[in-house]
Amino acid sequence: MFISLVAAMLLCAGLNQEPAEPVPELIRVTCYTATGNCMANGEMPYEGCVAGKKEDIGKKVKIYDLNMNLIGEYEIKDTGGKLIRTGQRIDVYRDTLSRCFDWVHEYGDYLYIEIEQ
Repeated sequence: MFISLVAAMLLCAGLNQEPAEPVPELIRVTCYTATGNCMANGEMPYEGCVAGKKEDIGKKVKIYDLNMNLIGEYEIKDTGGKLIRTGQRIDVYRDTLSRCFDWVHEYGDYLYIEIEQ
């Protein structure tokens, strides 16, 4: 009886808590540039957009470096290949190929991301 009462109290206490903050996830972050194609949402790509999972289109994503310094906030407006569609990585749009190389040189291949819920 006592154990049931304690379990019920813990369950009720947990129901009154606010949702936990999202935990940044370490993921591979690649870059892509203009192909002449529209993004999955029908717009032409522009800097500030990323490709991610289809169900995340329209959500914002924060990208952090390995020291948890905010690089920027982007919007998921496109999808990509299998690794992107399955959430194993995201793809940041850059206006030129040299800006893609600059990104990789400055930040590397793995970064922390936090997708809004």
